[in-house]
Amino acid sequence: MVIERMVAQKVKIAELNGGDWVKNEGMEPSYVVIKRGEKVSRARILATIVSKFVSEDKEFASVTLDDGSGTIRVKAFKTVKPLEKLEEGGVVDAIGKVREYNGEVYVVPETIRKVDDPNLETLRMLELEKLARQAGGRPKETLLEKLPAKEKAPDLRARVIELLKNNREGLEYAQLLEKLGASENEAEPVINDLLSEGVCYEPTPGKIRKI
Repeated sequence: MVIERMVAQKVKIAELNGGDWVKNEGMEPSYVVIKRGEKVSRARILATIVSKFVSEDKEFASVTLDDGSGTIRVKAFKTVKPLEKLEEGGVVDAIGKVREYNGEVYVVPETIRKVDDPNLETLRMLELEKLARQAGGRPKETLLEKLPAKEKAPDLRARVIELLKNNREGLEYAQLLEKLGASENEAEPVINDLLSEGVCYEPTPGKIRKI
């Protein structure tokens, strides 16, 4: 049986983070079902690099991308050169396979190129707005999803900061969700924003502490 390669779809990061992960076995690709009903196995993201990591043995590298709607990591295993040459603050157009591990959705890059023309960012935003309109049926909901987490949920952001202030040693991710009484989809963009802004950090994987 021939497996048709899925087209790389232009998406906002929030769509991937807020979608439903569907894991398939065998040759069928796994994918994220996003709010507008598309199945995304390969994604195309235009975003700014906010952080970069390369292991000492050059066996692993990652860059964190932020498109204003959320953040996502692009991870390279073994072949790290495409990410190694990138710089924080640069804008890139990344195409890659969508993957999930331990609740984190990330992208394994196929191609990633620097973007120097700011008009391309505007064009991509307009393309994504057009796709959202074509999906139809949820104009208000779609608008809310496009807002950055700190604008969409200011109360949740304030509660996260307050909880971390009151727990100076930090909180495990699951503990933080429990105390917030929020779903992972609601809280994750807020926590990711605070991490990327340097308001809090992870002293150990999965534990959040306020700086």
